[in-house]
Amino acid sequence: MGAVRLGKIALRWCTTCNIPIIELEKCGTCGGQTEPMKITPPGDFRPAFDFDIGQIRSTVDCQFGDGCGEILLPKDKVVVLNKCPGVDRMDEVIVDGQVVGTHVFEPGKGQRFVIRTEGALFIEPHVTRSWLEVHEGAIPSMRKGASAMAVGVMEADENIKVGDEVIVFDSQRNVIATGRARMSGSDMLELERGPAIKTRWHSDPKGTARFPGGQTWDDAVQANLPKLEADVARAVRKINTTVERIGKELAVSYSGGKDSLATLLLVLEAGIKPKVIFMDTGIEFPETLANISETVEKHGLELLVEDAGNAFFDAAEHFGPPAKDFRWCCKTCKLGPTSRLIKKHFPDGVLSFIGQRQYESENRYQKGGIWVNPWVPGQIGMSPIQKWPALEVWLYIFSKGEEYNPLYEKGFERIGCWLCPSADMAEHAEIEKYEPKARDWIKFLSQYAEKHDLPPEWVDMGLWRWKHLPKGIRDFLEIQQRQDIIDKLDAFATRERDAPEIDESGAERISQLSKITGGEETEEIKRKALFCVGCGICVSRCPEDALSLSEGRVMLDEERCVSCGKCLHPCPVVDYGLR
Repeated sequence: MGAVRLGKIALRWCTTCNIPIIELEKCGTCGGQTEPMKITPPGDFRPAFDFDIGQIRSTVDCQFGDGCGEILLPKDKVVVLNKCPGVDRMDEVIVDGQVVGTHVFEPGKGQRFVIRTEGALFIEPHVTRSWLEVHEGAIPSMRKGASAMAVGVMEADENIKVGDEVIVFDSQRNVIATGRARMSGSDMLELERGPAIKTRWHSDPKGTARFPGGQTWDDAVQANLPKLEADVARAVRKINTTVERIGKELAVSYSGGKDSLATLLLVLEAGIKPKVIFMDTGIEFPETLANISETVEKHGLELLVEDAGNAFFDAAEHFGPPAKDFRWCCKTCKLGPTSRLIKKHFPDGVLSFIGQRQYESENRYQKGGIWVNPWVPGQIGMSPIQKWPALEVWLYIFSKGEEYNPLYEKGFERIGCWLCPSADMAEHAEIEKYEPKARDWIKFLSQYAEKHDLPPEWVDMGLWRWKHLPKGIRDFLEIQQRQDIIDKLDAFATRERDAPEIDESGAERISQLSKITGGEETEEIKRKALFCVGCGICVSRCPEDALSLSEGRVMLDEERCVSCGKCLHPCPVVDYGLR
């Protein structure tokens, strides 16, 4: 997938202190000149926790030989991960101021490490697997990026399989290049024609430096302190200015994730003691619920909770599973409850501080630091960390000594609902360890796939997370020679939803709600009547208080309704049911 630019690349490195630096040209510890890092946009880099490092080491050991992982990522150095656009999770791995490779999770296959020459040079003497030696005559062209041909292969690991990541040496065991095998190791030795590997990276003959270790994330906080202090002061000023300008009651929307935690801490630094609002979607991790309770109690804050109950699973029966491009779940389980909570506790509206950042998505990049969400009447949102990369959020939390959600140290890059379609399959592979209900969700997906004649890969490879397959996924499936899956999913995506059967009670509800459109029984009214999930968004939007919720469904007071139609849109069952 192509690079996505959502802001400037802010990562630099102090080679003297061997510490990642955010934007500063001078290290905050030694005062030395820092070097800019060439990483893949959008550049939302973050710390690697012990779990992440352990996974990467294990992958490297499996591919290149026992012990290579710890040599590549020593115990006494800080490691940074840079999230890249990809089919699933793809993180550039940075240590000693070098991108040493990319840790990739491929749906249906698992993890692999795409090693760069910088990383290969670090483990050079210890490689026992996935290596080959080329004739000296092939070296000049390979140093320019040419592929290795079978005729030029002198020695090779016979266990290399097609598609493996490999390291190319010369006869003196010097790294020449790294790439992906185009034939097996035995074929490389037997055949005299054809490409042996497709070169990905070719080395600089000058080699790669290793710097002294002993660094910790506390050292990184100190080295970045000038940047942190300036940005915290700027955020506090912006918070106070916005509070004065908007003039509404204040709250922090807290999700149990790092971004909302940093936002809460900044609001507290601004001298504000806000109310904390939390939407319990009904599909939250137990660790998240515990973190919310502990954080609110620690800071002596009032917690306001709105519970979505079983709204997700009720709506899934109608909509099918949510998807990255079909996120009805956020509307029914988060924004609907938010609108109910605001109407109940903030009748005159609320300024809500929300931890969102421009590096997370194109939509959030375009939104800016202050916005109004059409799905949540009465709420003005403001993010004081809009332009912060993930590492800055973490360094700020580290500097405050704040307890954060323990799931971050268990392989989760983001915290949200445990079955969120926006989560990587790399995370979904870990979810069953922490949420027993995940098995029920897999059972639901399997039954849904059987009902709609979808292939097993729709579940196994996480393809349920898209309503319409994006180009990157299509390309991935084509490389795997699975055009049959693409054709089936394309046919399913274009299939018309069967018209709902309308019984007597359904007809009565349609008739009652048709008052909204002046008596006209439109398709929107039919869907609102038959498939209401009780999210409450329309209740909050009605200026006449003509709507209420009863037994999980919207009810209309016909005497109050003036047929303005403001409650029809946005509405999840209308807006998503018609897609």
